[in-house]
Amino acid sequence: MGRFVRIVNIILYFFLSLMSLLGIAILLSEELMSGAITLLVRIVSKPRSKIIFVIIFCILFIGAITSLVNNILSGRLRRARVTESQMGSIDIGIDAIESVALNAAQSAQAGVKAAKAHIAPFKGDRLSVRLSVMAYSNVELPAMMARVQERVKKDVERYTGIEVAEVIIRVSRVDTIAARIE
Repeated sequence: MGRFVRIVNIILYFFLSLMSLLGIAILLSEELMSGAITLLVRIVSKPRSKIIFVIIFCILFIGAITSLVNNILSGRLRRARVTESQMGSIDIGIDAIESVALNAAQSAQAGVKAAKAHIAPFKGDRLSVRLSVMAYSNVELPAMMARVQERVKKDVERYTGIEVAEVIIRVSRVDTIAARIE
């Protein structure tokens, strides 16, 4: 998920939890119930405040629908990528795609000591592959990571048949070589 979507989700879930607590308190107290009804009557009687509250609730509604759609789409990707063949369907799990990407990164002979992969959806039934890599210290990082990108893209596309839109590599750590004492 992008940063913007996460921020929208946080704001939306905060307001949802606040409204839920307020609803529970109103239902449990007759005084709060009559106060809430009086407040709603006052809001509806003033056109300016009515418009403001309609705009606020429309923004919350649009945020909720956006969040729902985003969560459904990311959940569908988490399960599997389905490919149809003449004999039936082939389900390729996200974990399998991540394993292919990790094997490609480590077999690229580019100084990758360890890596973690994350697969995300991209436009047009394509994938985005994000790798967090720990590299050896005696590696020319830009050139070798470009080699890893090419290898990961090629292997994921070849072994799964799913197009890769981008391969993003973040070198999170460079392993230090300890001096030998003889």
